[in-house]
Amino acid sequence: MPLPARYSAEVPETEEIWSPSGYFQTQTSIWLAECEALQEINGRPDSDELAQIRDALRLSPVDLVELNRAEGHETNRLLRLVQSRLPVHLGNVIHRGNTSSDVLDTALSLQILRSLDIATRDFEHLARVAASLALQHADTLQIARTHGQHAIPHTFGRQVAGWYAEIERCIERIDRARQVISVGKLSGEVGTNVFISAELEERALARLGLRPDPAPTQIISRDRHAEVVSLMGVNAATLSRIATNISLLGMTELGEVREPFDPESQQGSSAMPHKRNTELSERVRGLSRRIWSAVQEELSASVLWLERDISHSSTERFTFPDTFGCLSYSARLTARILGGIVVNTEQMRANTERTLGGIYAARLLNSILDGGEISRTEAYELVKTVAQKAIDSGTPLSELATADPDVVRRLGDTKIGDVFRPDFYLRNIGTSFERAGLQTGDRGRAGSLGALPARGTSRPREPHR
Repeated sequence: MPLPARYSAEVPETEEIWSPSGYFQTQTSIWLAECEALQEINGRPDSDELAQIRDALRLSPVDLVELNRAEGHETNRLLRLVQSRLPVHLGNVIHRGNTSSDVLDTALSLQILRSLDIATRDFEHLARVAASLALQHADTLQIARTHGQHAIPHTFGRQVAGWYAEIERCIERIDRARQVISVGKLSGEVGTNVFISAELEERALARLGLRPDPAPTQIISRDRHAEVVSLMGVNAATLSRIATNISLLGMTELGEVREPFDPESQQGSSAMPHKRNTELSERVRGLSRRIWSAVQEELSASVLWLERDISHSSTERFTFPDTFGCLSYSARLTARILGGIVVNTEQMRANTERTLGGIYAARLLNSILDGGEISRTEAYELVKTVAQKAIDSGTPLSELATADPDVVRRLGDTKIGDVFRPDFYLRNIGTSFERAGLQTGDRGRAGSLGALPARGTSRPREPHR
């Protein structure tokens, strides 16, 4: 099912793969690979005949309109169109020993692989954008939050480094999906190779960059397709998590970030001119729901009767175009958001003070424990009392702690003023950067995406004809 025009225009390569042209031309590539494999094995069709076959397999716009009618057996219609252009002895070579599922399912694998290649490039670009943002703000003080409550100081760059690491895992999932779906089936009726040799199947699939599905039924086993869509569903969740965090940080009450906003062309609200909504992030979150629903569709499609039924066919016309169109578009949107995000560093710093020093309670607790005079339970209750009093009364925790003789007496060698310093919490912040493959020493180069990090080149791909 084509994406709405406002979205499909942003992912034209993916749109083309799943268009009628991409759909039918990929099917004809299966027959061409079989004919070329036949020539390898026994020399026929010869080179002149193969040239005739190639010409017959080319489809015009008029052909595509006719083939795309929602009636009858479309593969049989395509087959008869191609055979009508060839002498009988060559026409009979086409589709010999195949079922329509051989052609459709092997073509579907190729379409999925091409879509995965596009998704890889999109996520690799997004990773570079996230890396740049993380390094740029490696030292930008921010309050970390759990359960929506202030926790301890960290940096905005550390938060983004977490996003970057998750995006890297998205790329790994795409690689896993590629391995799962790099199979074809040209083994004929219920996968028995009864009218087509195993050698011909293997040679034809190798020309397409595929390997045979080891024990298929009439179709390629649908657990593969369900796994691919599920992996893409996890990737959509990563994009949705980043988008959700940006929306939360962009709330008026926090005001720490703002999506890129062009005042000349954008309006936040038709009725409230002051608004600058996080509409791009919200779009990413909405598109993720379509991908998650596709996961359920394909899980259901994997449960077919015996050697197959056709209940998977109708939903898969939506499942894969929607999954890959929405995913690539969402990845590009997320890169656009992170690449143009406005970070309010002063507001981030100001927000760390909203608990009046309550965020330093953990340091105060551990400093008392260093004194070794009381148990952890006693120390915890002592600190909890003064920390929550600070928040409730509007009195800085440092003042309450200094005025409490029990706290001062049990601090040991720690000076009370040293407890309320954010730099203590940031002393090991570089560990996450290093583990994620981000070198904080490169921060000065963060503006150049080409320099960050060493993920810039795509992996070599097998050709998907």
